[in-house]
Amino acid sequence: MNKSYNYKNFRIEILYEDSDIAILNKPSGLLTHKKNELDNSPSLQESLKGQFEINDNENFKEGIVHRLDKDTSGVIIITKNQSSKNKIREIFKNRNIKKNYFAFTYGVLNQNNIEINKKISRNKILRTKFGVSDDLGKSAITKVSNIQTFHGSISLLDCEIITGRTHQIRVHLLSLGLPIIGDRDYNLNREQKFRLGNMADNLRNLVSLFPRQALHSYKIEFDHPISEKHIKITCDLPNDMRNLKTKLQ
Repeated sequence: MNKSYNYKNFRIEILYEDSDIAILNKPSGLLTHKKNELDNSPSLQESLKGQFEINDNENFKEGIVHRLDKDTSGVIIITKNQSSKNKIREIFKNRNIKKNYFAFTYGVLNQNNIEINKKISRNKILRTKFGVSDDLGKSAITKVSNIQTFHGSISLLDCEIITGRTHQIRVHLLSLGLPIIGDRDYNLNREQKFRLGNMADNLRNLVSLFPRQALHSYKIEFDHPISEKHIKITCDLPNDMRNLKTKLQ
């Protein structure tokens, strides 16, 4: 049984811990870190203070080395000192880390595996949103595999991100016409309703009212920044996504 701790209304699981790093299961609804002093939202970073000893002088990001969107759940690495933080940053930069996510989407992948290689850039008007772009933006690669299809119109996909760009999986899947269930920022409204046409009412409601993007970081694999031993951590679907899967089946 994994250890866990409570912070505000959240329960945070500790999936792995040693003297240099910890790997946590971030619940959905929790920011990874706040933006500035005035941001009073609960954050994973804030929760670390009562739980770990962290030697790090990066304001608002003590212990934080990568992030998950507020409503994305799952595996995240925490660093306890400057040296492990610098080394983990290198590991990310050199892409020596494997990160996989589960996503429930509207629509069906027309092949079992696909690699999406499309640049991602910030929206010129809505600065918090991103989109794929032919020339501008940062290169982004996502490998997508089909795990299961439900009712001919909904998919459970495994997404491995080779690059870590903001909203990468959400934007890439949308560009294939496969928006993530519950994602209010990246959707194809009329098309999504059409895809639910052949479902029972209760199921249609469950899917269309799902309260957050159904995206969960379930696996991370890398060599430890200090000891260099190989680490592979997986993390089950959270209750809301598990319930969605059960009902869809």
